[in-house]
Amino acid sequence: MNASGSKERATFSIDSAVKETLESQVPKSKRSRFVEEAIAKALKDAAKERALKMLREFKPVSTGGENSTDVLRRIRQEMDGRSPDIDFHKALS
Repeated sequence: MNASGSKERATFSIDSAVKETLESQVPKSKRSRFVEEAIAKALKDAAKERALKMLREFKPVSTGGENSTDVLRRIRQEMDGRSPDIDFHKALS
């Protein structure tokens, strides 16, 4: 949580049993922070789940015999608009 960030009031509904438990277990002066941290954690967990799902569903791609370093280098070069045919090993020697 960013201590210097501005705070905004939010209005939403929660189950009455959850509200009762919150009120009985978390002091009134700490509830906003507790809820904020719980929401932030839930959002982080959801993002992590989405990323893991994407990785699980990622389809393998043939590298044509290139090692992973060369594949990543070629992809970066293509994304930067540079010719992937540049041999960096030759260029550096």
